[in-house]
Amino acid sequence: SLLIVSLALCFLMVMFANTAGFSSALGAFIMGSILAETTKAEKIDHLLKPVKDLFGAIFFVSVGMLLNPEMIVQHYIPVLLAVIVLLFGKPLFVIIGSLISGQPLKIAVQSGMSLSQIGEFSFIIATLGLSLNVTSEFLYPVAVTVSVITTFTTPFMIRFSPFVSEKLESILPDSWNKKLNRYSVGAQNVAEESEWKKLIRFYVINVIIFSVVIITVILLSTSYLLPIFREYSVGREITALLTLMILAPFLWALAFRRTQKEAYAKVWSQPLQRGPLIVLILTRIVLMLVYIGFLFYRLYSPAVAIVGVICTLIVLALFYKRIRNFYSRIELRFLSNLNEREESQSVNQELAPWDTHLSSFVLEPQSPYVGKTLQESKIREEFGVNIAVIERGDLILNVPSRDERLYPHDILSVIGTDDQLKKFREYLDSSKPTAADPGQKQKVSLQHFIVQKNSILLGKTIRHSGIREKTKGLVVGIERKGQHILNPESDFEFELNDIVWVVGNERRILVLSREQVKQT
Repeated sequence: SLLIVSLALCFLMVMFANTAGFSSALGAFIMGSILAETTKAEKIDHLLKPVKDLFGAIFFVSVGMLLNPEMIVQHYIPVLLAVIVLLFGKPLFVIIGSLISGQPLKIAVQSGMSLSQIGEFSFIIATLGLSLNVTSEFLYPVAVTVSVITTFTTPFMIRFSPFVSEKLESILPDSWNKKLNRYSVGAQNVAEESEWKKLIRFYVINVIIFSVVIITVILLSTSYLLPIFREYSVGREITALLTLMILAPFLWALAFRRTQKEAYAKVWSQPLQRGPLIVLILTRIVLMLVYIGFLFYRLYSPAVAIVGVICTLIVLALFYKRIRNFYSRIELRFLSNLNEREESQSVNQELAPWDTHLSSFVLEPQSPYVGKTLQESKIREEFGVNIAVIERGDLILNVPSRDERLYPHDILSVIGTDDQLKKFREYLDSSKPTAADPGQKQKVSLQHFIVQKNSILLGKTIRHSGIREKTKGLVVGIERKGQHILNPESDFEFELNDIVWVVGNERRILVLSREQVKQT
């Protein structure tokens, strides 16, 4: 039934897309994206795999049959130019964009060289252009030919990307490499925002989004729903009731929704800033009343609109707490369903500093690490990697201590370079190793700060700095004068302007960063 329902939803969206004037491929793509976000995504993918393989074969065979080799020979110049642009021009601009966004040179080169193709979706676009008579006939064979050529070249581009990045690093002057590294580190700094800026941004986004939704519902209701019930004596009342039922959660969110609670509390704690904050809150409530009045004005008259606004104020005064609790339950349930798939998955972390990143490993029961503590296993000493998270079922232990013991089927989130992780993975595959332990579920974050003048960390070793105890984390890297020191020893001493990378509790790391900076 899951297979049938999934296919039916895809075909239904295809029908809607065609009715709206879009291509069938767009409809199938949109429904596929929606199904990919459900908690059954993996199961749907498994069930649809035979169907996907069947239609995939039909698709590529039909594409090949539509290709005329004479057209390729006739238009070899556009084919050649397009291939050159994709193999050299596209990677170049992707690399430049990645560097500007703050990515290291190696990641920028790998990103650019892995995107040197156009993909099979270009066939669909070219076919659609031909069917609508908006493109020339030669575009289709050119698109197919270029796609086929770049499909063959892409694996080689990806394979040689590390070589190209190393070659670029050796060719570029040392001053350029240092500036790129410094810019990459600086671009990843967490930008501090004022509390008022957070509140104003939330206020504007909240008002715009919910105002658009509310006005749209009111206009649709009075234009299309009202004529349906007009023949009844209570048609307007039915329309008003149905519209208010639909608008209720959006009206409440417009007037009373509050997500920036910490920023709100900090602003409210300052008496001089309470006045403007109250004005912001009142304007949202007034705006909600205006929309309610607008609904009754469209359905009845200005006098009825005023009465409706007054009745709304009375209902809010009498049942505010009950409405708030009811809305909170709905919102929490919605967010829980929305994030169910993400919460059920293992912890996935973004790229770490320089060439390191987090990767997950599952320990098999036959692993020699099973039953040993992290200190006894000597994983860090042998492979140079750090274990950031140990997961067992629904239990997660962030930044485990050296005394934590490893058990079968534990999942390790390990931080290290590509080479270190590759060696560790090969060892696990060859010896069926293991990992992990339980704990409470928290978000692990990778943050960094700079050791300032008169910092409490200056001149101290990592062991005596108290970073592990204060942040519930560990130091995974230090950048000093352009040099990268990965997984430093515990007797390593901090110096002025050291960039310290710590993996652990995000809030604790930020607190430590501010505390050591306050000593300047």
